[in-house]
Amino acid sequence: MRHKALYVVLLTLTVSGCAGKMDANRGLSEEWRLRSLEENFLNFKEGQREQEERGREQQRKFLERLRAVEDSVQRLQENQGLAAAPMAQKRAEAAPAPLASAPVVNAQPEPPQSEYAASPAPRPASPPSSIDALAERKLAPAPAKPAAKANGGSALAPQYTEGMSLVRDEHPEEGRTILTDFLAAESGSVLVPNALYWIGESHYQQKNYAQAILTFKDVTRRFPKHHKAAAAMLKIGMSYAMLGEKDNASLYLRALLQDYPKSEPAPEARKKLQELGR
Repeated sequence: MRHKALYVVLLTLTVSGCAGKMDANRGLSEEWRLRSLEENFLNFKEGQREQEERGREQQRKFLERLRAVEDSVQRLQENQGLAAAPMAQKRAEAAPAPLASAPVVNAQPEPPQSEYAASPAPRPASPPSSIDALAERKLAPAPAKPAAKANGGSALAPQYTEGMSLVRDEHPEEGRTILTDFLAAESGSVLVPNALYWIGESHYQQKNYAQAILTFKDVTRRFPKHHKAAAAMLKIGMSYAMLGEKDNASLYLRALLQDYPKSEPAPEARKKLQELGR
């Protein structure tokens, strides 16, 4: 009986020890799994953050390459325009001079004159032929062109001023219509970037932020060295912020501070970045 009792006690202790070890192992296993999940989650967040940073860096490099290409195209166009002027002058110099019209021969024979006549009687001048008239029209000097107006060399500068004033006075529809007509009539005016900017401003006033972004980007793309380019970049960032796209907003605001650090809109860009927490 004593041996049986001792055997039962030893068996009970053995089973209890095994159960304790199993519980301990189970606790360690659950703790290890929890730590592993936490590590995986942290690694995932870190990888996501690094991917976002790489995306921003790629986008910044793409914008830099795009600006470099635009500058190259603009310089190429300017060089072509400068080279075209001397070529046109050379062609004008090489052009043959207009031929003088042939004299009109009088078909009627002159009457015989007396040997005592002092001198022949003067003949009336013959009317100019059609060839002579054509030559005179070609050789006539071209009428002088009227002098360019003082305000940007544009005859429609008052139209731009009217449209801009309407947008400033918060009449975006009327102002945009006048400015669009101005661009259609004066596509080569120096006021084109200003007109584009105020058209974008009219869309911004009407909370049409997507169209405002497109118009402001047209200013920065076509006229990157114009003083309105910095203001347009600021409005692009503000438009993205209004759409809730903080990453794009901060991207353009930082680009403004990098490209135009001393411009008038630069302090406003820094203030907007602080509001976005960037």
